[in-house]
Formats: sequence, C-alpha cells, structure tokens
Amino acid sequence: MSYDPKAKLREIDRNLTQFLQQLPSLMASHAGKYALLRDCHVVEFYDSAIDAQIAGNQQFDDSLFSVQQVTDVRAEMGCYSYAVR
Repeated sequence: MSYDPKAKLREIDRNLTQFLQQLPSLMASHAGKYALLRDCHVVEFYDSAIDAQIAGNQQFDDSLFSVQQVTDVRAEMGCYSYAVR
C-alpha cells in the first residue's frame, strides 16, 4: 500500500480530537503512558513513544495511526511549531 501524507495528517487530526475528549478519563488509569491510536480509538498503551511507534508500524501497513502521550501538560515545540511543510 502506498503512503498518503494527506491521509496521515487527517488520521492524526481525527485521532487527536478524540484523544483530547478522552484525556481526563485516561489520566486516571494511564497517566504517563503512550497511546497508539487508529480510527479515533486507542488500540493499546505503551511505556515509551518508540514502543508505540514500532507497534503501529508493525500493525498498520498504511501508516494511518498516531501516538499521543497521556498527559495534561502541553508540549512546547519551540521553533518546530512554526515549521512549514
């Protein structure tokens, strides 16, 4: 299957929207873990971002998944937040 960057961005946006709605309840049981998300659902939780990324790569040939840390602290991306594709 070929990689579609626009589809990947849509998947990330949809997953993030759903993840943020679930975040308060996820904090109670999975704080600090990394969620592997696909189709707006948490597939599994992992101890590290790389473990979640590897699992996503192994499970989804189309790369349509995302990884989010279960935390209520916003990540400061610095200059990366202004990057242009």
